[in-house]
Amino acid sequence: MPEINHHSDRAEIAKLVEQAERLLQKGKTADALDAYLRVVAVDLANDAARQMAADLCLSLQRVPEAVNLLGEMFERQIQAGDATRASLTYKKLSRYAKPTWQQRVRFGQLLEDSNRRLALETYENVLEELVQQGDKTNALKVLQEIVTLDSSEKNQLRLGELSSQAGDKKGAAAAFLKLGQLTETQGLDATSYFERAYSENSSDGEIALAYGKSLLAQGQAGAAIFIFEPHLNTVPASREIRESYGKALLSAGRLSEAEVFLWEVFEHNPSRLQEVADLIGLFIDARQDAEAVALARKLEQVQRRRGERKSFAAMMQDLAASHRASPEVLEFMGEVFNASNREGDYSQTLLKLFDLYCGLGDYTKAADCLDRAAEVDAYEPGHQKRLEMLRGKIDENRYKAIATRFSGLGKSTPEPAHNESQPVVGAAALQDLVLQAEILAQYGMRGKALERVQRIQELFPHEEERNEDL
Repeated sequence: MPEINHHSDRAEIAKLVEQAERLLQKGKTADALDAYLRVVAVDLANDAARQMAADLCLSLQRVPEAVNLLGEMFERQIQAGDATRASLTYKKLSRYAKPTWQQRVRFGQLLEDSNRRLALETYENVLEELVQQGDKTNALKVLQEIVTLDSSEKNQLRLGELSSQAGDKKGAAAAFLKLGQLTETQGLDATSYFERAYSENSSDGEIALAYGKSLLAQGQAGAAIFIFEPHLNTVPASREIRESYGKALLSAGRLSEAEVFLWEVFEHNPSRLQEVADLIGLFIDARQDAEAVALARKLEQVQRRRGERKSFAAMMQDLAASHRASPEVLEFMGEVFNASNREGDYSQTLLKLFDLYCGLGDYTKAADCLDRAAEVDAYEPGHQKRLEMLRGKIDENRYKAIATRFSGLGKSTPEPAHNESQPVVGAAALQDLVLQAEILAQYGMRGKALERVQRIQELFPHEEERNEDL
C-alpha cells in the first residue's frame, strides 16, 4: 500500500473524504462507501475513514467486508495501546462474526488487568478450540497466557503435558520443575514431577539438583549420585550440585570421595564445621582410622590459624567419647593436648590408650603410654596397678625403667615373681583375661571382648560359677 508522503497526496485524500461525505448526504450510500474504501486503500492510518466504511458496509449488509474492516481497526488500536477503543471495536466485531482465535487472545490480554476472570474464560475457550483442531503449537501459546494469570498446580501440569506433546522439551521440563517446587512447598513428595522434568531435559542443572536432592531425601543415594555426576564437569560446576553430590557419596558410604566436597563446603562457609566433624566420626566408625586422623590434622591446622585450637580439642574429645575407641585417634588427641600444654587431658588420653592397648594385647605400646603418663603425673591413682599389669609381658629392662618413675612414691617396686605355684599363675592369667574383656567391652570392641570370654571358658571351664567378676 502507498504511504502518504506529499502535500498533493494529502490534498487528494481530503477531496476523496469530502466526496464521500457529499455522496452520503445525498443518500448515495454505496458510492460513499466506495469513496471511503479508496481513502483507506491509500491511507492505512485513516481509522476515521475505516470506521465509516465499516458502518456503511453493515448498513448495506456487506457483513464480511465490515468484519474485515473492524478486524483491521482492532489490530491498529491494540498496537496503539488504545485499550478502550479496541475493546469497543472487538465487541462490535463479535456481534456480526466470530473473531479469530488471535483476536480473542488479544481481547483476553486487554481484559487481564480489568477483568481477570473473563480473560481466563476467553483463553480457555480459545484453548479448547485449538486443541480440538489439533493445533498444539498455538494451543501451547494460549495455555502459557493462562499460566501467566493462574500458575496453579493444575495449570502447570497442563502446561507440562501440552509442551511435551508439542515437542517443547525445555518448556515441559520447566513446567514440571515448577510443579515440583509448588508441591514441595506443601510438604509433599515431589519426586515424580522432578523425575518427569529430568526426563524432558536432563542437561538442566537446576532440574538435576532438584531431582537428585529428592532422591537423596528418600535414601536413594546411588540414584542421586547417577543424576549429579554428569553435572560435575560443567564450567563452572554448580556449588549446590557439588555439595549435594558430596552428601550423596556420604550416604552411600563412600567417605573418602565425599571428603573433597564436604571440605569445599567448609572452606566456603566455616560455620559448617560440624559436618567435617561428623565425617571424622564416620571414618572412625568405619574403622578408617588413618583417614579420620588425616582429616582431623587438616582441620586442626585450619582451626589453629583461626585461633580455635581450644574449641577444636573439645570437639575431638566429644568425638572420641561418642564413637568407637580408636588408638590412632587417641594418639592424635594426645599430640594435640601435649602441644597445647593441657597436661591433665594429655595424661587422661594416655591412660585411655594404655587400657585400650592392654585390651588389644599390645603391651609394648601400653608400656609406652604408661611411661609418658607417669612423666606427666607420677601420682595419678592406679599407676601401681597398671604397672603390675605389665609384669612379665614386656622386656624386663623396660619394665624396670618404668618402675623407677614410681620408686620415690613410698612404695617398693614390685619385682617379677619367681617360682609361683601353678594355681597362682592360673589365677593371674584368669584375672588378666577378665580385665582385658572388661576394657574391650568398655571401649565398644564387643567382638574382641567375646573372644576373651571364649578363651576364659576354654581355659577355665565353669569358672563363672565360682567367680562373681567373671
